[in-house]
Amino acid sequence: MVEDKNYTIAEDYELPSRGLIYSGKNVNPRVRLRSMTTRDEMKRLSHTETPYKTLAELIESCMLEKPAVSVYDMALGDYEYLLHKLRIVTYGPDYKMTVGCPNCQELVDSKVNLDDLKTLDFDLDAFEEASTLTLPRSKKRITLRYQTPRMLDDIELAVKEYRRKNKNAEFDVSLLINLKYLIKTVEGQVLSFSELENFINNLPAADSNYIMQKAADMNSMIGLDTEINVVCPKCGEDIITRFRFGPEFFRPSIS
Repeated sequence: MVEDKNYTIAEDYELPSRGLIYSGKNVNPRVRLRSMTTRDEMKRLSHTETPYKTLAELIESCMLEKPAVSVYDMALGDYEYLLHKLRIVTYGPDYKMTVGCPNCQELVDSKVNLDDLKTLDFDLDAFEEASTLTLPRSKKRITLRYQTPRMLDDIELAVKEYRRKNKNAEFDVSLLINLKYLIKTVEGQVLSFSELENFINNLPAADSNYIMQKAADMNSMIGLDTEINVVCPKCGEDIITRFRFGPEFFRPSIS
C-alpha cells in the first residue's frame, strides 16, 4: 500500500477476465486504483441520465494505470470488480448488510469483509461457448454479446425514449430492447434493425426467456463470487445470501 502527499491510497489489481475477452486490443489486465477524493464523490452524486457512464468515468479518473479498454466498454464482471475495489481502497473492506434468516425470520445485521469475496476463475473457451446458443423451441442458432455498462445505459435511454413517444403503448418494450442489444447474430447473420425486431417479436416466449437467462449466466462467469455466509445469532443457522449494493457501499456509516 502506498500513501502519497495528497492523502490518497493506491492499490494494484488484476481484471477478472485478465483482458482475454477484449479481442483486437492489447489489454494489460493490471490496473492501479487510487482512493476517491471529495471531488470524485461530488461527481458521483451529480444528476445523470447515464449512471453507468458516470461510475465508469469515476473509476477511470481514479486509475493510475489503465488497460487499453474503456471501463464503460468492459464486461460487467470487470466493471463491478473495479467498483468493489474502488470502494475498498477508498473506505475499506467492511460493509454492513441486513439479511433475513429463512429459518427463524430474524433480521440480522452483519458486517461483511469485501476483501473476502473471491475472484472467479475465468475460462475464455467456456465463455465463448456460452455465447453461442441453439434456442430450445425455434432451434435457431444465435450468438450473444456480453453486457457492458454502456449497453445498460443505452437500453435504459432507449426504453425511456420509446415510452416518451408511445405514452399509450399496451406493452412493456424493455424485453424487446434488451434482446436487440444482446443478440449479435442469427444463423450466422447480422440482421438489420427491422429484421432483428421482427425476429424477436416472433420468438417463442420460451426462447426469449432462455436468452435472458443465458446472458445472466455469461455475466456470472466474470468477476466476483458474491455468495456470503452469515450465522444467525438467534437460531445459529447459516444464512447464505448474495452481496447487494446499498447505501453503505459509497456512504458507509461510521461506528
